[in-house]
Amino acid sequence: MYHAILPEEQHSAAKRFLQQVPSLIATSSLCRRLKPVALLIDIAPMTLIALPHSLIANKFHLSPRAAQRRDNVIRQWLAQYEPDLYQAILNLTQTMPVEVSRQAQAFKLWLTKLLGTSVMPCDYCGSLSTVRIGYRLNFRCRTCRRTFNPLKKYYLDKLSHCELWLPFVDLLLQGETFKTISQQLGINTDTVAKWQRYFLEIMELQGFLALANYYQIKRCQRYRQTWLDMHTDDSFLPASKSHFRSKSS
Repeated sequence: MYHAILPEEQHSAAKRFLQQVPSLIATSSLCRRLKPVALLIDIAPMTLIALPHSLIANKFHLSPRAAQRRDNVIRQWLAQYEPDLYQAILNLTQTMPVEVSRQAQAFKLWLTKLLGTSVMPCDYCGSLSTVRIGYRLNFRCRTCRRTFNPLKKYYLDKLSHCELWLPFVDLLLQGETFKTISQQLGINTDTVAKWQRYFLEIMELQGFLALANYYQIKRCQRYRQTWLDMHTDDSFLPASKSHFRSKSS
């Protein structure tokens, strides 16, 4: 799991740490109240790729707080026994790993070729005697005279504005919020949410797992930072309100 996300120079440290986790569970006082403690072994690889607590919680049917407590214990061990590896994990949201960058380019190339294809075998009879018709990547077979849309097999036929799909993918990988994507592409936030769900599933189905995982990490980190920024701004509101009250009195 970590091979595609962590820098290559940290792979040996990651392997060493994962082998050390069982002995840390047996000797550390940090996990006395975390039952079952064996769950830490399963969560440790996810901590190595900075998987958000919400995704860990969903996978193991935990509350977000329970997932965070276990993740924090593993991070404390990392900071103590593998500080360089721990720093690399903290840097994951700031730089795109090489494998993720490679998969991003490959995914966009696949999408570009799919949208630009002019020859497509018939979905019904397999004939190559087909012709593209219309704007929505529809084809008509000259042999069986039936029409088909190759986007159906990827469920993309349900999405509109195909000319915006590549810019949308770029904005996703930048970790932009739904509101920002909506403003930049001129589509509503409900459409953004729908596209996000479809494209994430397509990335996973097409084998771009590192890319899909990186996007989820980036998105959760961006939303967390937005939440922190909003509450930091709100911290000034009480003082302002008290100021206005004092003036009105």
